[in-house]
Amino acid sequence: MNIVLTGFMASGKTQISKKIAQLSGFDLVDTDALIELEAKMTINEIFAQKGELGFRKLEHNIICRVSELDNTVISTGGGVVLDKNNMAVLRKNGIIVNLAPDFDVIAERLNNARATRPLLKDSDISDIKKRFEDRLPFYADCDYKIKVSNDYEPIHFAEEILKLIQN
Repeated sequence: MNIVLTGFMASGKTQISKKIAQLSGFDLVDTDALIELEAKMTINEIFAQKGELGFRKLEHNIICRVSELDNTVISTGGGVVLDKNNMAVLRKNGIIVNLAPDFDVIAERLNNARATRPLLKDSDISDIKKRFEDRLPFYADCDYKIKVSNDYEPIHFAEEILKLIQN
């Protein structure tokens, strides 16, 4: 069984997944890091050269491979939920947890991360908010939803997730 983290960009997937792996003893994979490794390009470069469609194809191939792992925490990219095939493949051997901060939390975090976020480059905050709202129904298709805020450290959310899935 795997633990799959989904959520909009800046929802805390990377940091919380590291803590879950530490606490559970599970392996950890980050799908965006694997995509970069395989493509030998950064996410920004992939978007620039291949567009979002090219990126999503690479992402789906990685999702198919990592879903075959076991006892692994899988940190996904923010748009993985847009493809129902991704979700079906991940669900076969995984529990899918959505990290769900309010948009205010996202906006605060993104102000510090514009350079490393490919879909932010030419977007203003209203575009990002619209993308966030458009994706909410896709995030609703997860097994669990965890409210994330800046009030707690990632370890708090990792412990909450492990308690949820162990019950």
